[in-house]
Amino acid sequence: MKLFKRSSLFTSISKWVTIGVPVLMLLLTISTTVVKAQTKDTTHWNDEDLYTDDPVKAAYFGVGGGFIGGLFFANFDVLNTNIARPFVGQDAKSTIFMTGGQGFVTLPWVKNLRVGGMGSSGTSTCDCNDTSVQGNQVNRELKYTVGYGALTIDYVLPLGYKHFSIVPGIALGAGSVQLYAQQAANRASAFDINDEFSNGSNITHNYHSSFFFYMPQLQFEYSFKGFAMLRATVAYQGTSMGTWSVDDGVSLGSTDKLTGINGSGLSVSLGVFFGLFP
Repeated sequence: MKLFKRSSLFTSISKWVTIGVPVLMLLLTISTTVVKAQTKDTTHWNDEDLYTDDPVKAAYFGVGGGFIGGLFFANFDVLNTNIARPFVGQDAKSTIFMTGGQGFVTLPWVKNLRVGGMGSSGTSTCDCNDTSVQGNQVNRELKYTVGYGALTIDYVLPLGYKHFSIVPGIALGAGSVQLYAQQAANRASAFDINDEFSNGSNITHNYHSSFFFYMPQLQFEYSFKGFAMLRATVAYQGTSMGTWSVDDGVSLGSTDKLTGINGSGLSVSLGVFFGLFP
């Protein structure tokens, strides 16, 4: 009887050992794996957990100013037909070199919105032409000058590749077109102010008209060193012309010879700016 009881006890113990040992080994293996996988301290705040996904790009910020130089391709069909050919015997040069400047700053209230101010001007000069007026040899010259000042509104689209940005925008402002026409002869006698105005050979006139200015533009910008930026721009200068006058506001009457002369046309430019850039 005792032997049988011992055998039953031994059998029960053996059964539990057979089942328990593998289970215990499995639990130890799992515990060891978990401990090895835990490579960082979880007892404090880990801010790297906030950046497990792709980081959100910060808004663009830039403030600066600089210089602009470029080419304005004017439409001189009316100017050449009505003014340049009759006066100097040739067409005016319709490709005008423009120079100016601009400053801007990013607004903190609207992401990537940038505002600023700019101004630019340029002149086309016809080569001097000698002709005879009332038996006197005179020299004639014609200059076309366009200039404007404008508010700029841009929306910056950072490309996220080595500081490149594409910037669509528009400039809105006002400006003027001036035609300077001069006819002059060499003075044969001593200077006299009255002779300057009584002699029909020496005449100068300034024809002037103001305009409302608008310029949609597409800008390509590259910043470097954090304080400098280069820009290339393609734009269209649009102008809504006012009334033409001559010599400081004198009316030209009902003539339409200057209608169609404006400051509109395609323009391209390069700029260099200094300030704070991404």
